[in-house]
Amino acid sequence: MSASIQQLYPHRASPDVELHGLYLDEGLHRAGSAGRPLVYSNFITSLDGRIALGAPHRATHQVPPALTNPRDWRLYQELGAQADLLITSARYFRQYAAGEAQDTLPVGPEPAFDDLRSWRQAEGLAAQPDIAILSASLDIPQAALAAYLGQGRRIHLLTGEDAEPGRVEALRSAGVAVHFAGSGHSADGRQAVDCLARLGYRSLYVIAGPSVLYTLLRAGSLHRLYLTHAQRILGGEDFDTFVWGSELLPPQDLRLRSLYLDPQAPAGAGQLFASYDCLPRET
Repeated sequence: MSASIQQLYPHRASPDVELHGLYLDEGLHRAGSAGRPLVYSNFITSLDGRIALGAPHRATHQVPPALTNPRDWRLYQELGAQADLLITSARYFRQYAAGEAQDTLPVGPEPAFDDLRSWRQAEGLAAQPDIAILSASLDIPQAALAAYLGQGRRIHLLTGEDAEPGRVEALRSAGVAVHFAGSGHSADGRQAVDCLARLGYRSLYVIAGPSVLYTLLRAGSLHRLYLTHAQRILGGEDFDTFVWGSELLPPQDLRLRSLYLDPQAPAGAGQLFASYDCLPRET
């Protein structure tokens, strides 16, 4: 992998830096504290805001092949390597059961990520991050859950107090720890993070879709956003952007933390790796 990229912000006299290890060096697993975990997320987006598009013969949207590339994927995996828990959605497990998931939940088993799994071991982290599912429907195929429970990973479900009792019991019987983190059918973002904090987790990597991210933003519970801007315009009318929900009032302000230019991918276009700190907001 030719890994040279250029640091644009903060400014440095010698802008060339290595892609390999770029995010791993941030030490996110140590940035949280007992009772206050670091909550961070990551997306790749086109310049016109597409993170996923509809496709023929698929029940769910997919990340556009025009955006996906191994250089961005390496950084996605580096962020996963630093998490002691992943926050995802029931939709991921439905995609997994249907063979439509983008990949397994990190850290990936490929040889390219052997160093990340070894790094976790050296840092005293579990072999793989545990998993938390935010869901109102509880429509989660048990066969998809079993694939992860079989790895020895703990799976938590965060939902509302009015969740359907039969589905709650079925998930508990399957080995999922169920936590009520809000009234109604849905989990509240702040209560969900507080629950995970009480369970001892310190670094929470949000790899769910736009609805889960909105839930956390609305609650003021997201601390950092990593965003890869692929320098392509895709168009399309059936698409997802990286956050979906009613207008945030007040809006979520972010402050640029770092910015890098990768001219090598996607081929012919390039991409920007940006990270942002979320500023406190009234909720």
